[in-house]
Amino acid sequence: MSLKILVVDDASFTRDLIRRTLRKQFPAVEIEEAVNGKKAQQMLTKTQFDIVLCDWEMPEMTGVELLKWCREQPKYKKEDVPFVMITSRGDKSHVVEAVQSGVTDYLGKPFSSEQLINKVISAAKKHGIERKLASQKPRESAAPGGVSSASLDVLMGAGKASSPVQATKFTNPDVPAVSVKDVKIPTLVRFESKQFRCMVIQFSKTEATMFIKSDDIVPQVLGQAVLDLEFGGKVNRLNYYIQSVATTEKKHDSTFLTVTLSLIDQDSEKETFISQLFDSL
Repeated sequence: MSLKILVVDDASFTRDLIRRTLRKQFPAVEIEEAVNGKKAQQMLTKTQFDIVLCDWEMPEMTGVELLKWCREQPKYKKEDVPFVMITSRGDKSHVVEAVQSGVTDYLGKPFSSEQLINKVISAAKKHGIERKLASQKPRESAAPGGVSSASLDVLMGAGKASSPVQATKFTNPDVPAVSVKDVKIPTLVRFESKQFRCMVIQFSKTEATMFIKSDDIVPQVLGQAVLDLEFGGKVNRLNYYIQSVATTEKKHDSTFLTVTLSLIDQDSEKETFISQLFDSL
């Protein structure tokens, strides 16, 4: 019998990231998504879920409001169903409120795939469903360079640059395919409605790594980014989420950052554009 997990977050790229990470580790798990607390209520009423992963700040109903509602329902009591709050609100008052409302565990943003998986496993153990989770055929490790890579960790202030994007190796008796190319593409990128000049230094069909100078805004892991790329006289605005951020100098206040983005767009027109651009580099 499949284990059912509900992911609640108003940001589609965050839901997508969590879903892919969980499916890489637990291929047989059933994952449903809700864009807000109200939608989650409907789904929780209709279907019995084994674990709930929920963002705190959402429109219409906050994560803690959904948590309180869940704990009032006979089939979602604290002792029966794990509820993990995923949020950047890590101050003491919010943690206390979540604990008092019946939260099982608290995962702060930004987080790595390893941290997410560990929280899910820990929550399952607390509620005695670790065997059910284990039956979902967990893999020992995720594929390097994927969405569930530990490179989702924020490296700000760590005194080292982000790891280069690893090229995927394909079995080919003749010439191995190249999945990542070293480039120098000056362009523009937008984080939180602020535009920056940047230099794309590595590019693949799913990721882009760049240098930027950030004087007052540090891009946040899991935040959204819009990157301008040009090919054939046409500029396309591509939607990404921020996979990792690192300083380029060994000092905590460096204004030069290395930022790695992962593609969100999945429509055929943009995929064709990216493929043509990649092949031309």
